[in-house]
Amino acid sequence: MPKAPRHRKRVRIARDAATAAPLGGQGHSNGDAAAPAAPAGPTAAPAKKVGKKESEVVQVLDKLKSADAADRVSASSALAGMLLDLPAVSLRLFLSKNLIGILIERLGDKEDDVVVECLGCLRNLAVTQPPSLLSEMFNKKLLPGLLRSLGTLSPLLASQLTPHKPITAPLPSTPAQRDAAQEANDKIEQRRQVYWDWCDNLLTLLWCLSESTKKILASLNGEGVAEGIIKFCLELLGNLEGEQEEGKKKSKKSQKVPLFVGLTAAQTLHSLLSQNPPAHTHAFHHPSLESLPALLSTPLSGDATDVQQLRVLIFGIVLELSAHKKAKKWDWKEVLEGKVNVLTAGLEKVDLGDVVKSAEKSVGGGTETNPTLTAAEKTLSTLQLSLEVLGSWCTSLDLAALSSSAAEDGEEWGGIAEGQDDDGDIGMMEDDAGVFGGSDDEDEDDEAAEENDDMMDDSEDANFGGELSSDALSLISNLPAILLRLSTPTSISFATVAPTPSTSVPASAIPTSTTAIGPTVPAELAGLSETLTTVHVRALECLNNLFITLSSSKADVFALVGEETVNKIWEDVLGAVQRESLSGGKQAAVAGEEDEVEERRMEVVMAGVGVAWGLARLGVDKPGKLIVGPGTTPFLTNLFAQHPFATASTPAGESTRVRIAGILSCVGRRGGVSNEENAAIGTFLLSVLPDGKTPSPLNPTAEVLIQTIDSIIDLYADEESSWDSVFRTGGFLQRLEGAIPGVRAATKKIDRKRFPTLRNRADGALDNLVAFAGYRKDVA
Repeated sequence: MPKAPRHRKRVRIARDAATAAPLGGQGHSNGDAAAPAAPAGPTAAPAKKVGKKESEVVQVLDKLKSADAADRVSASSALAGMLLDLPAVSLRLFLSKNLIGILIERLGDKEDDVVVECLGCLRNLAVTQPPSLLSEMFNKKLLPGLLRSLGTLSPLLASQLTPHKPITAPLPSTPAQRDAAQEANDKIEQRRQVYWDWCDNLLTLLWCLSESTKKILASLNGEGVAEGIIKFCLELLGNLEGEQEEGKKKSKKSQKVPLFVGLTAAQTLHSLLSQNPPAHTHAFHHPSLESLPALLSTPLSGDATDVQQLRVLIFGIVLELSAHKKAKKWDWKEVLEGKVNVLTAGLEKVDLGDVVKSAEKSVGGGTETNPTLTAAEKTLSTLQLSLEVLGSWCTSLDLAALSSSAAEDGEEWGGIAEGQDDDGDIGMMEDDAGVFGGSDDEDEDDEAAEENDDMMDDSEDANFGGELSSDALSLISNLPAILLRLSTPTSISFATVAPTPSTSVPASAIPTSTTAIGPTVPAELAGLSETLTTVHVRALECLNNLFITLSSSKADVFALVGEETVNKIWEDVLGAVQRESLSGGKQAAVAGEEDEVEERRMEVVMAGVGVAWGLARLGVDKPGKLIVGPGTTPFLTNLFAQHPFATASTPAGESTRVRIAGILSCVGRRGGVSNEENAAIGTFLLSVLPDGKTPSPLNPTAEVLIQTIDSIIDLYADEESSWDSVFRTGGFLQRLEGAIPGVRAATKKIDRKRFPTLRNRADGALDNLVAFAGYRKDVA
């Protein structure tokens, strides 16, 4: 059965993107558009041809509902392959005839082959079509059908792992008897393969559902559902086929789970557990969980890249569960620290430029399959996954041991914006800012946080405390340069598919001076380009998490990483932010995949300013170490005030503004800053605050307002600083006092019942603003 490859999404981002509406109520589909519309006008197919296609569609669907099992098997098998490259017009015909409903209904078929093939059809649709189709599947009762299959497959696993005794012909036997015995054995082996395909299709669909909306995730967390999925995945992972030692014969005592099934089980388990505390408890009910980390080093048979990806997933699963209080007795934090090379194994070896050159040379051979492209996409997918898990590992580190003064340092950077959150800003950045004020999901986040706190140990145990190993310290010192290299675009990064000669482009989509078009690639390289672009984004996000952790620990990153490397990262990251902000945020030239490219550009900008914020924090305490150019402040203020990536009423836009406000505060109080630059930053930050009860024309959200207040207080808290004259002579005190009524009014608009955390932080920001204005008045 043909199967479409399934690429990972970052789980929390995927759920938020599918669930959260834009904050300002602007129309935005998050890519959940329906299948592309049929061409109109002269390019539309003649009615007679459409009628013929419709009759063919009806014929296939009729066979799916046939009373003849053979017809149902053949129809479902043929359809599974057709759905991989079905033209949009044909797919719409199928969907209009209730294809999804019929396929889900067939999941209760008495013939296993029909169930497996229909699962394959649904799998291919879920993988290749927009997320809205997955939501339609769920609404048409896909989950009960999947649970029915799970209830069938789980009890049969033990029998599949028990080798059958080969059927032999009687002695003496005729050729016909021997052929019959061989045929019987082949059928048994075929049924075993059907079982593994069934598992793979089922788990892939559960994996897709785990990465979809919060509504669907809540159903997966329902009574008995998550527990059954987790139990089955752990049983599969506990019975993977190991690598045979040279010179030894393969044991006949038991069968083992194929690697491709184990890999899908690991993907499903990782997605279901990621950022989903309610599911964690179910995992700890299974006795085999304790031995899961052993797979990080157990020799496994199969493709080396698949084995590497499996180990990265296992690391991610163990990391996700390691903060749970029940995991403390197993010392998982020490295990992970010793096995972090699982994540970094491919980072240093992969040369993205060489991957691209090899892939470009392989295009145009005229063959249906391209092994070079397939290998390249698999390598980059593994690299993407490694970067995601490594980013999570960076946020879990407690680097207080790197600084002798860290334990005594009572300063809280961003005390207002993040002082109420034990995770600090790291969690916000890792999750792409989560869902901010104004979202209907804020109360869900608060409830999830409370539930998470119940399951976690004290905060000092939740992170990896204590001394870090020499290997971990070496990794931390070398990692920034590696991540910076992986974040550098190639010739096919952020690319769209080049139009073919037959492609009709509407006149309104012709490029103008206000449109931006990136590089284009042949259709064969589209998948590679997309994965490559995602790798760049994940590398920046990982770098962001690392520097936020380093800056929170007050570690001397200039000594640890090197002053030259730190400044190169600062320059290159801000250069990436400038490059992608200039390339993106405009009307796409051709509708379609450009939306995905725009999203990636926005992620680069958001992650890039996050890295810059971490570096700026580190530079405050090291005068002269971080070199800030004269154009940095104007660029950041313009980005905050005018660029669509920052002004968009979305969590990503809000997060970008929060980070820029943080950077400006640090840049404005660094050693050697001129009074003119400090004044420009102070004036800009004050413009974000309301003027009396009149809101700022920059239209900040509650989160942005909170961080701006925090930034202003940090900037002018020291009345003995060389730039304090800017505050005293520039009328800043009067401006702050005038903003208090507007801040109070904005705070009162936040519903305390729906958004208790945000309201508490806003109340704290208001109290601090009032107290700071009073303090500055006293020392004026």
